[in-house]
Amino acid sequence: MKSWLSIIYGVLVTFSLAGCVVTETTVSHHYGSNDPAMAAQKFYSQYFASGSTGLPTDSQLATFKPYISAELYQSLEHAKKRQLDEIKQHPDEKPSLVDSDLFSSLFEGPSSVDIPSIPVLPGANNVTLQANFTRTEQGKDILHWTDEIKMVKQNDSWVIDDLIYKGNWEFAAKSTLRKALSSE
Repeated sequence: MKSWLSIIYGVLVTFSLAGCVVTETTVSHHYGSNDPAMAAQKFYSQYFASGSTGLPTDSQLATFKPYISAELYQSLEHAKKRQLDEIKQHPDEKPSLVDSDLFSSLFEGPSSVDIPSIPVLPGANNVTLQANFTRTEQGKDILHWTDEIKMVKQNDSWVIDDLIYKGNWEFAAKSTLRKALSSE
């Protein structure tokens, strides 16, 4: 029994040292240093691990902070304040942005995401990435779609600044994350 525990512990240590993150995220690329796709993938690893739906809680938002721009962080905080005001004004009604997935086009959210690395010109301060999402239910892929992630350089690191919803089904989120957060 003790030897099995040693083996399991050794495997876990190996994965942690290798930089593997065990989440719902599908990571299938080897990224270069300071790669915007790697930064976006790290955000989604945190996002899946947090179980976030709707506006992130304060603790979830704190874990997302290294991966999102100061402007997006501020937009999320403002939306949370508006949501609290809605709750105070209409305590018997469901407030906005409470259930839906904000970081993809699908209300229920994705099960996995694959963000391919792209070439980035030296000195570039912004890029747009393609995020390939999959929703899986009962072990079967039921939906695949691509949204766009706007990345910006902030303090020499790539961070998410916005998400462009590109889902093409009837009830897909439309527009952008920042516009959804600013809606009254």
